[in-house]
Amino acid sequence: MQGQSPRARAFDAAAAVSEQGYEWLAWSSANIGHRLTGSPQGVRAQSLADSLFRLSGMDTVYAHAFQAYAWARGTAKLTVGDGKGFSHLACVALANTPLECSVQARIVDAGNGLPEDLARLGEKAQGAALLVNIGLVAAVEGAKNLHRSEKAALAMKAGAASILFVNQVAGGILLTGTASIDGALIPIPAACLATEDGSSLRERLAAGEPLTARLEMRNTSSLITALNIIAELKGSRFPEEVILVGGHLDSWDLATGATDNGLGSFSILDLARLMKSMPFRPERTIRFVLFMGEEQGLLGSRALSAHYAQSGALEQVKCMINLDMSGNPQGFGVGGPAGWRPMIADACERIARIDSAAFDGRCSEELWLHSDHQPFLMKGVPVIYPLSDLGKHVYGCYHSSCDDIHLVKPGAMTNNVRFVGALLYELAGAAKLPGHFSQTELKDRLISAGLEGPLRIGGDWPWE
Repeated sequence: MQGQSPRARAFDAAAAVSEQGYEWLAWSSANIGHRLTGSPQGVRAQSLADSLFRLSGMDTVYAHAFQAYAWARGTAKLTVGDGKGFSHLACVALANTPLECSVQARIVDAGNGLPEDLARLGEKAQGAALLVNIGLVAAVEGAKNLHRSEKAALAMKAGAASILFVNQVAGGILLTGTASIDGALIPIPAACLATEDGSSLRERLAAGEPLTARLEMRNTSSLITALNIIAELKGSRFPEEVILVGGHLDSWDLATGATDNGLGSFSILDLARLMKSMPFRPERTIRFVLFMGEEQGLLGSRALSAHYAQSGALEQVKCMINLDMSGNPQGFGVGGPAGWRPMIADACERIARIDSAAFDGRCSEELWLHSDHQPFLMKGVPVIYPLSDLGKHVYGCYHSSCDDIHLVKPGAMTNNVRFVGALLYELAGAAKLPGHFSQTELKDRLISAGLEGPLRIGGDWPWE
């Protein structure tokens, strides 16, 4: 891969002065808005991505269609009673919650909503409105958080009547997201309230007040056809070997999804444009994929990976690079069998020579779930992701009404293109890439990463 450095430097010189991805994202934020799968805005975003790939002159541009039930927000109302009167608290429904319901139940504090919290409550959880932190609060050392959908699954198993998730970001910020692991509607209502209101409820419960919550909501869900938008740059030497770089185009509907995941998806659009404009081609085929339906249960990536597995095309996909809320990458994480970590670490070291001030060349093997790499990983495909730290001001607005273009720094997207592009040239030019996980290797890796429990909760653990 040593011979790729001149190409990486040439690409970097062009990428370092490009802000095209940011300009496209700013236009989308102003003219399309959110990009929720199944909405008119989501359809417009699909068309925009297709058009931008075509304008960039990609070798092939096409769509992979899939069907899914698309949930859409209606109204949500939370009324708290104390036996003397009632008060209304602001809330937003989590996705894939009931289409119409009105549930009243006593409020019970379930802490962080982890298995040990529910075990502590025992029968008190049955028929209750469980108050659950989205993040970890006052957790024991070494505790590992679960995704909100996994906490919802545990709450339902414990017999909860409803779930009141508490955001941990100050300022009255309400956070949405799916309460369902697989995109199917769950049978009980789940909503999010602000950290300030959650703290107030906990203080009142601790003081012995018998509080009840009536959670009412009306939502809609319909069977729709959504599109994963795909573009390819054919390899010059190994065209049958594919490096897939993807990220989700869809976003939640409370804002414009500028950071989640406009940062990643519009960086991919700019990356494709710039790689096509270079006077040289990568040796392996680069496939750019913008997924829809990620926010509602990894719908697009589940559908595409299943299609590849059924058609036999999965073996051609040598690795999957996922850009989800990435910006200013400092290195890359990798989940793969033997051979992948040293290859990525070696590539990171060489990329750092291009600009060590902006890229320090870190390499990690941490594995995580609930983004579009997961369906590929579960089929044995090695996965790679940028190591980014966008700051608390960004992560505090994720999935909320403040996730808008003002949070995005053009340079963060420029550096996405620079360093992911450099990695692509490194991998494309390798004499040989390591293989996929065997089933035994994958099982052992997931267990060592502490992911067996979450995958079992979600019904995604394929082994006995």
